[in-house]
Amino acid sequence: MAPPCRSFPASDLPLAVQVGLNGKLRKTDDGRRIDLVKDCELFEFVQYECLVTRPEVRNSPVECWPVQRLFRRCQDKKGKFTVETTAWEGATAAAAATSTKTELQQDKSVPSFGKQNHSVEISKSV
Repeated sequence: MAPPCRSFPASDLPLAVQVGLNGKLRKTDDGRRIDLVKDCELFEFVQYECLVTRPEVRNSPVECWPVQRLFRRCQDKKGKFTVETTAWEGATAAAAATSTKTELQQDKSVPSFGKQNHSVEISKSV
């Protein structure tokens, strides 16, 4: 089981990321504070939320919808760490990432996963 973590508003993420799990300040190799936008690469993780249309009926259809989550992969003096930034990135970054994914899926060489149960995609956002 993962250790408990403290809750804070998404707007506090740039400040919260400065402190590691050990309570010590994180710094880049050159001694600067971590800048989520400049120092951390943006990644997208797509999960699917599914609903059985009529659970009381055997072989009932299952409908699934993609749920996009955004992460930043950062590095401090001690190594890499990943931070979920979905709420902090806001609708603008989510829309841009979705737009990029849609463009890629229109290209026939990129597989489209569509509505599937238990599917996960991880991709680097541009």
